[in-house]
Amino acid sequence: MLRDLTGEERAAYFRGIQPIWGGGLSEDRFQLFQRRLADAPEARERYRLLGWFVKGTLTAAMKAYDLRATCAARPLRVLGVGAVFTPPELRRRGHAAAMLRAVMDDYASRGGQAAVLFSDIGVRYYERLGFRALESRECTVGVSELPRLPGSTRPALAGDEPLMTRLFAASRGDRTFALARDGWTLRFQLRRLRELARARGSGEPEWGLIAEGRSGEGAAMLRLGRDGVDVLDAAWTTDAARDCVLSGMRDCLQRAGRIHLRLWPAGQMRDLFAAEDRNAAVAMIAPLIGKSALPERGAETELTLLDHI
Repeated sequence: MLRDLTGEERAAYFRGIQPIWGGGLSEDRFQLFQRRLADAPEARERYRLLGWFVKGTLTAAMKAYDLRATCAARPLRVLGVGAVFTPPELRRRGHAAAMLRAVMDDYASRGGQAAVLFSDIGVRYYERLGFRALESRECTVGVSELPRLPGSTRPALAGDEPLMTRLFAASRGDRTFALARDGWTLRFQLRRLRELARARGSGEPEWGLIAEGRSGEGAAMLRLGRDGVDVLDAAWTTDAARDCVLSGMRDCLQRAGRIHLRLWPAGQMRDLFAAEDRNAAVAMIAPLIGKSALPERGAETELTLLDHI
């Protein structure tokens, strides 16, 4: 039986995924982070914790996101699948597969047209469930590859979210598959960054930058990693604004003491830097109904790190 997790069921799920996706947090701090994120206003109606129960026993669990997308200029309602987990002692019995099939059937019955996930275990398991792999590339960018224009950006602040959402949305093509920039993904990721910083006992995280003025507008949403800075998304209105944004990324790297940027080349970030295929977080998509316009295997997409939630 499929249903939402409650109480101790959520805690058991968080304990299970902490060694895999804990990000260096202790179990107590990871539990606190995950609870706060699940209970945040941004999670309401768009983010669920689901479990598969057999004779009352929790045998598998996952995160489910209610997403919007476009492909070939057509709107889509998309199920986002994340953090699929089965307790080690219950693996290889088909519990996770049964859960995923039930979630996909339920979402299709409520108007969903596709499911999307990012696989860290290769592609064969999910291919058996009807998924196909999409373009999955990554750029690693050193400081020397970025322009230097001191003072060309400012830190992103509360209230900048609408500007950033507008720029990110305008930068995306409508011919390939793209998850919507309707504001929710940015707000949810920002809540995630803030709750993660809170769990680590630090203050407001440095989460983005803004370029504005006569040269045009630009923005980037950022996340500090252990040795690099992740560019979750970035966009600009002119070439001059692009150079300002890239310079702001350089400043962020040096200020944070990190050695490189990491980004997924999509939107206006495509073809800026050399890219390589990635072995983790491989993008995959599955149709939930027969007539949806979806990308073929290996097709280009407009997916960025902001979509990896």
